[in-house]
Amino acid sequence: MSLHFLRFDPDLLRCQTWFRQEHLLHRDVEDEGYAWHALLTAAFGRDLAPKPFRVLGRRGRPPQLLAYSAHDGATLAAHADAFCDPLAHQALNIATLAGKPMPAFAAGRRLGFEVRVRPVVRTDGPGGRDSVAERDAYVAACARAGAGPRPDPADVFADWTRARLAAGGAEVAAIRLDAIAGDKVLRRGAPGSGGGRPLVAISGHSAVLVGTLSVRDAEAFGVLLARGVGRHRAFGYGMLLLSPPEA
Repeated sequence: MSLHFLRFDPDLLRCQTWFRQEHLLHRDVEDEGYAWHALLTAAFGRDLAPKPFRVLGRRGRPPQLLAYSAHDGATLAAHADAFCDPLAHQALNIATLAGKPMPAFAAGRRLGFEVRVRPVVRTDGPGGRDSVAERDAYVAACARAGAGPRPDPADVFADWTRARLAAGGAEVAAIRLDAIAGDKVLRRGAPGSGGGRPLVAISGHSAVLVGTLSVRDAEAFGVLLARGVGRHRAFGYGMLLLSPPEA
């Protein structure tokens, strides 16, 4: 499976204008993952919109939007040139879209990594498997601890990430929590009486973890890169950024 690493240099002012026009901003929600998801979908359609992606803010410099995609930059740009709304086209600065093919990483390869995740676990509700719910991983860990000491969120999120990397063919050698935030995200809720699905704010935690891993299963690791880590991968979470390993 081919995988391409893409870089967008979006025009933030035009992005904010598009977000406002589409009513995708919420006064109580700082996370703009849903708005970026909607913009990418507007530009490329559901089938071509790249995911996972991550918006990287840079001090004193414009942000970057990085993404993985099964499609190369030329294919995405051609689709946007033909069909994309002009404001969305300018907001994403399609003319400067850059990309490269990602190499395959053989078993035994050591890599540094960084990943932004929204750690959640799936739990059965009162109706058993027919009422599966999504719960913040730290909230779930505190519930399991009961009256005992509250767990360290750094340990909870590191263990959560380590398990998901292991399921994707990677063995973690070192991992640490680099950033954490208790925040809200916007997602579509259940259909209302009018048939639409309103945006609702959902509380939880986001976290950035960094570390070193070794590829154990090359094929599974390739799938993990393309798919992303955890849930909410279409909304700015789960993109595994790679680097040379620390000595």
